[in-house]
Amino acid sequence: MPNITILSWNIGGVGYLRTVGAERVPKRNAINDELKNCLIDKYHPDFILLQEVVRYENAGGVREDIVDMAKIGSGYHYHWSMVIDTERNNHPEKWGPIRAEGGWGNNTYLAQGSAILWNDIIPHGSIWEHNNNNFSHDKFLEQEEVRLDNGIYAGNRDTEPRTATVSRFLVDKRDLLLVNLHLTTLKGEREGLPERDEAGSKIRLWQLDIILNGIVSRYNFWRENHKKFQNQPKPFWLLAGDFNGTEISPEIQKLKRMRFQDVSPIEDAVGSGSGTKRIRGKKGRPLRWIIFLQELSTMHLIRTK
Repeated sequence: MPNITILSWNIGGVGYLRTVGAERVPKRNAINDELKNCLIDKYHPDFILLQEVVRYENAGGVREDIVDMAKIGSGYHYHWSMVIDTERNNHPEKWGPIRAEGGWGNNTYLAQGSAILWNDIIPHGSIWEHNNNNFSHDKFLEQEEVRLDNGIYAGNRDTEPRTATVSRFLVDKRDLLLVNLHLTTLKGEREGLPERDEAGSKIRLWQLDIILNGIVSRYNFWRENHKKFQNQPKPFWLLAGDFNGTEISPEIQKLKRMRFQDVSPIEDAVGSGSGTKRIRGKKGRPLRWIIFLQELSTMHLIRTK
């Protein structure tokens, strides 16, 4: 298995939507410069998983993403996945303040989601495709999206929809299944309110149950009982994204008990020590860029932002 480099970044795109029109272009340029100069040019990653990526209707009435592929340049493909938008979850408590602060029109389309950038030499295909010869190198990614929430969206952070996306790539003739996730965090967590901390942890444990049982186990079981897959090597799974937990959180410890290796990050890390990292190394801060890997001892170079 060759070395592969994977980065994960919560891009914080809602802050961009709150930016007034005159300042949007410089802010978007700054975000894309950071993506290009500090991540791509520095690490030359095979994959970049992004959370809180926004899409919006620009002044010309055209929908565009905060990620500008014209600035990223050649060598990478990009795929965006919607989690929440003004057409399906148009709650005034969510979008009203954003429209007011950013100066968006009442009917302007706004959306928030996740995305993935990958090296365009890496083939990809549907998770249901048994013939690797049918994999593609083009920019059209066949991705599975799984909802991690239940119930109506009330316009606040506590009830905001969450998803996990599953993408399949072929690395050295073996399947790599990438799960890009962004778990729930509740208002008041890690602010001296134990009840909120416990409630948030329970929700994230429930969301991880969906990921581990409803995605990983369900797919592995289906694949093991599908004749056309039986002679192929087992896939390896990689969970990455914004877990919104801490190193000692029950949900993070559960992943380790389930034989997922904490491989984030190995070098150039924020903070000290090995394994999972907090943003800026501060105690009690949530784990935002973290990667867990299931049963693959030969993958040994993974970096995160």
